[in-house]
Amino acid sequence: MLVRSVGLVSVFALAALLTGCGSSGGPVSAAPAYAPQAVAAYMGGYRLPVDGAWRVHRTHYEMKNDQAFAVDLVVDAAHPREGGRNSDYPSYDQRVLADGPGVVALAVEGVPDNEPNVLNGYAAHGNFVVIDHKNGEFSLFAHLIPGSLRVRPGQVVGMGHELGRCGNSGNSTMPHLHWQVMDAYQPNLAKARPIRLIEYEKNGARSTGRLERGDKLLAVP
Repeated sequence: MLVRSVGLVSVFALAALLTGCGSSGGPVSAAPAYAPQAVAAYMGGYRLPVDGAWRVHRTHYEMKNDQAFAVDLVVDAAHPREGGRNSDYPSYDQRVLADGPGVVALAVEGVPDNEPNVLNGYAAHGNFVVIDHKNGEFSLFAHLIPGSLRVRPGQVVGMGHELGRCGNSGNSTMPHLHWQVMDAYQPNLAKARPIRLIEYEKNGARSTGRLERGDKLLAVP
């Protein structure tokens, strides 16, 4: 299986076969995998990393590791499709956006998409991006489509910048986006942080509250 970083090739990015939706990975060096940038710390909240109508498919609040505040998001379709191809699912190939400004700490791709209902427990995150917000918080976006990443390690991004496309790579049985915030760029060494949300639409009303399973979501311009 091919795993590579985007742009600035790094052994640390190659080592990022880490914790995904449910399994643990091995150790990874603590050395920086990206070029430090003179970017101001972002002190605001985070936007939903998607556009359009989505739904919280699952939360990871029962977990004790870096995923303890993570959520899995899927497109909220009136008649969700399921089938034997990833393209049968409405979440597949949807844009994944930066939840806030920062510097790309990791950008790993080359992990093939799974067939639906088939897990890849080795490269648990699949293709993924980690953003360093320069405030002690790092956001992770997992299970992206191979070849879809639009960023590279060391790149400065703004809120809403396209990172890649929602896929089904890694420890995933169907196309969805795994999103979490943590206190280090290496997930297996990090502790979870609550996602501090800016205003969004939750079940038809404006909210900044915690995401819960089944919530219907819409980013507010």
